[in-house]
Amino acid sequence: MKKAATLTIAAALIASVSLAGCVPASNAQLGSTTGAVLGGVLGNQVGKGDGKVAATIAGTIIGSAIGGQIGARWDAYDQQNVNNAVYTGQPKTWQNNGYSYTATPGNTYQSSYQGYNTECRPVTVAARLPDGQYQNIQMNACRDGSGVWRQVS
Repeated sequence: MKKAATLTIAAALIASVSLAGCVPASNAQLGSTTGAVLGGVLGNQVGKGDGKVAATIAGTIIGSAIGGQIGARWDAYDQQNVNNAVYTGQPKTWQNNGYSYTATPGNTYQSSYQGYNTECRPVTVAARLPDGQYQNIQMNACRDGSGVWRQVS
């Protein structure tokens, strides 16, 4: 029974990670998943009998919450650096959690955004993954009615 509960939790986590493989996960999502797995493993080391199952479940829940919070901080840091590049119009390079990024804003142009003519600019974010592969992300940012840059795609 105990082993079955542990295997069920592990299978659910593996399935959720596999199904999410088609969409790039945020740092918060990755942190939550990693925290859940580690918390479940650590929780499984505690207690005996039904207490071990409860500790595994509790460890999974607590690990997921803590990992998600850590990942969300990483997401905010990445967004802050992209925003810096958009606002200044200058390339910005940074590292976060084993990844290296460079956000390169393009020249501004006039476009319609939220029903009015405003200033926009393309932004390319080049990411170097821990395994050495590269990934490019293309987006656009436009100024809203109050002059604040907003990601639009």
